[in-house]
Order: sequence, then C-alpha cells, then structure tokens
Amino acid sequence: MVISGLFIETVPGRALFVAKELEKKNGVEVHHIEQDYKIIITMETDTAEQSYQLGESFKEIDGIITVCLVYSNFEEDPNCQLEADYI
Repeated sequence: MVISGLFIETVPGRALFVAKELEKKNGVEVHHIEQDYKIIITMETDTAEQSYQLGESFKEIDGIITVCLVYSNFEEDPNCQLEADYI
C-alpha cells in the first residue's frame, strides 16, 4: 500500500468545488480546506504507479493550480522492495 500526503492550491474561491471533485476519486480523502484555496489530502493506492496515475488525474479538475507531494510511504509496494541479496 502507498499512502501519500499532498498540498493542493486552487484558484481562489474554487477550493470547495475542487475538494468535492477530489473526493469522487477512489483512494482520496480531503482533510482540510483553508482560506478557500488551500487543500490538504491523502491518497491511498496499492502501488507507486497507481499513486502516480491518481495524482496525474488531478489535471482534469478545473481550478487546480499546484499539486505538491508532501510525503509518501510506499514500504508495502512490491515494486519498491529491495531483493534479499541486497540487504
């Protein structure tokens, strides 16, 4: 499982609309809206590739200016694990 935290900046006055659109996406949870243009979310996916694709889908949402990855935890993604020979 991959869990990522993101900060999203929207056109002023569009944060509520953007938050509602984000919440329609599977794996996205909106945690905070501030000053009607800042949004804090988490994304939860099975793999890093799915996380990337989900983030890319935000481009479709009218009103988003910036998406900033704050943190990502992908310890359980099998594609991101070290082989036992490397340990």
